[in-house]
Amino acid sequence: MSDEADRRILVTGASGCVGRRLLARGAERRLALPGLGRGPAAAMCPVAALLLVLLFASGARGDASDLGRADALWGRRAEGQMNAVARHEPVRAAIDAYERAIAAEPRNLEAHWKLLRALWFSADFASANSAEERRTYEQAHAVAERAFALLAERVGGRETLDDLTPEALAARLPEADHRHAAELYFWHSVNLGAWSRIAGLLQAVRAGVAGRIHEATLRSIALDPDVEQGGAIRLLSRLHSELPRVPLLSGWVDHEQAVPLAERALNEYPQHPGNTYLLGLALLSNAPERRPEGLRLIESTAALEPRSDQVVEDLAIQIDARELLEAERNGDL
Repeated sequence: MSDEADRRILVTGASGCVGRRLLARGAERRLALPGLGRGPAAAMCPVAALLLVLLFASGARGDASDLGRADALWGRRAEGQMNAVARHEPVRAAIDAYERAIAAEPRNLEAHWKLLRALWFSADFASANSAEERRTYEQAHAVAERAFALLAERVGGRETLDDLTPEALAARLPEADHRHAAELYFWHSVNLGAWSRIAGLLQAVRAGVAGRIHEATLRSIALDPDVEQGGAIRLLSRLHSELPRVPLLSGWVDHEQAVPLAERALNEYPQHPGNTYLLGLALLSNAPERRPEGLRLIESTAALEPRSDQVVEDLAIQIDARELLEAERNGDL
């Protein structure tokens, strides 16, 4: 197997959330924007940065619960962002609040997956360098392991949890836990795929990243396909689209599934810009006869208006789409 095939197996994970981002861009873009120096913390003068620290350290008002306060802080994660590069302080405040919520209620699955989501956002959009990014993904892995231990208690133990098929897990797990378990598997997959990009080929192969992401994605879909408006469906489409079929590593890959999965995501969740972009990518990669349609979808993504509650994430998709169109115009695609 070639080095390029290995790389493609290992870096596709988070693309379920933001399309082509994981394949196209790493920390170097975040470190190279004018005025940012060595990272997002350099974008403001020291006084302004101190004010942000004090602002988010004070916490959010309104909901008295630990989880409610964390959710309020999460909702402010885009404050101070610039071109899809987020400030460190807002998301750090949310992470700290989710950790306090877990400390107050250690068996709360919702707090665990929301912490995983916040850690991914911090690493992907607000980290100063690749070392910090990797530490954050490794923190997410530890959080996920604790959460899976809680999930295992609900189905009869960790060995039972690991052996259940996605459908059997959905049948065994109390229905009240389906949504939170689906979110847990999805955000674990995203963090795991992103970690593999940073950790390097050898560690990722040893960890069996491709198979673990695939299994977790299937579980998320079986439990609740609505998570992130088809997030796990997007991820599964990208896995089938981008990975080579390699025995013992990715023998489950079926390139013919990439486009139908992307079409399902867009048909069922048309409001998510990632689904429009995903289908465009899937058509370019797997249906050359539909290339004009794929480019039109990517053009519509490039012109999107970011959603008010997903500003950083949608800007990242938009930037990716514009970069892809530029590559097409230059004959590099």
